[in-house]
Amino acid sequence: MDGIKAYIQKQPDTKIRKVKVETLTNASLSNLVSIIKNAEHHKDWVFFNKSACVIDKKSDYCWKYYAHTDSPWPVCDRDFITDVFLSQDSIDYSVKIVSIGLPDFIPEKEDCVRIRTIYSQWTFNPIGNGMVNITLEMAADLGGKIPIWLMNLALTKGPLETMEGLLDELEKNKYKNVKLGFIKEL
Repeated sequence: MDGIKAYIQKQPDTKIRKVKVETLTNASLSNLVSIIKNAEHHKDWVFFNKSACVIDKKSDYCWKYYAHTDSPWPVCDRDFITDVFLSQDSIDYSVKIVSIGLPDFIPEKEDCVRIRTIYSQWTFNPIGNGMVNITLEMAADLGGKIPIWLMNLALTKGPLETMEGLLDELEKNKYKNVKLGFIKEL
């Protein structure tokens, strides 16, 4: 998609790559945070997401997230649990949403492979005039019996298509006038 840049970085001591995608869009921080926090609708825009939910919410800034992927045949579906932390910088108002794998929080399911190592970070950096620079960084070991080249292909394509999905989701009216009391706008 036009306007989305993607970067790939080799990780030390592993064949798995870290992926970073970024773009610039017209949105409020509340719009973007609302989309991320609306886990039940991730299936509408997150790459290969079959279902997702918040399984434990401590506050607006900290929750546990569960997602189940709908992997294409012959690959088995995957699931993962993350601890999610939202923070906002008091000077530039940028928002970070960091997710760190928490693989043993709930028992594994028989119909999918648990992703044990996963990290992602969304950064929403307002730059003025309603424009926000959006960055998604991600690294994961999808586990199971997937060739490393296929894993890296999925980890490269997934964040790019997820960013495209986020931009499409922003266009929906349900997020247009959202104001979150715990998010400050530039």
